[in-house]
Amino acid sequence: MSIAGFDPTAGAGVLADIKCFEQHEVYGFGICTALTVQTDSDFLKNEWLSATQIIEQIAPLLSRFKVTAVKIGLIKGIAVLLEVIAYLKQHQPDIIIVMDPVLKASAGYEFHDWEDGFKQLLPVLKQIDLITPNYPEMTALGGKDEAFTTAKAWSSYCPVLLKGGHMENHRGTDFLFVMGGIHELKPKVDHVYQKHGSGCVLSASIIASMAHGNDLLAACKIAKRDTEQFLNSNETLLGYHKL
Repeated sequence: MSIAGFDPTAGAGVLADIKCFEQHEVYGFGICTALTVQTDSDFLKNEWLSATQIIEQIAPLLSRFKVTAVKIGLIKGIAVLLEVIAYLKQHQPDIIIVMDPVLKASAGYEFHDWEDGFKQLLPVLKQIDLITPNYPEMTALGGKDEAFTTAKAWSSYCPVLLKGGHMENHRGTDFLFVMGGIHELKPKVDHVYQKHGSGCVLSASIIASMAHGNDLLAACKIAKRDTEQFLNSNETLLGYHKL
């Protein structure tokens, strides 16, 4: 299940996640959290859905189907996020949850300013299986701490995949922080073309791989290869999902 924003370009958000799920041969449900007005290069505005509206979409699906894994993307604030997670856990306690914290659109539009991110997200971290911030997001959420320091501290509560697309010194290398260790995931290609929604695709690929029974590290490795293929599917900002 993808719980994310509706992007009319289908490059990011729930539509991109569903396309990714299909390529992994898992059946995906799409839950809308926000209606956006955007293209692949420009973000104009969005209209948030409340926790009640989101849960109303989830409820009939959970009552009929066994949903094994959920990816949560763009969502309105911590209060809504916690309410949605509480509902998921109440109805399927063993559900796998991966959160992709979307603070800013690639076109520059800022969704959230989660000052003191750790204090706000701690109740969330204790209930999810992975969080996938990129370097600027980890820096913003960590306050005064450096991104690697923040990721290591957060991994005491849940694994953290620190995405390296924006790192100057480790361009393209992702770091999976788990309790007591770090796994370095290096790129397999020398060059990639920038894509709208690449973070959505990575997290969707991870959750699809975990739904197939892969452990977290294996799922992250698979997803990294899938995302590189997505990035290099063409030279535009909108990619093709082909595994």
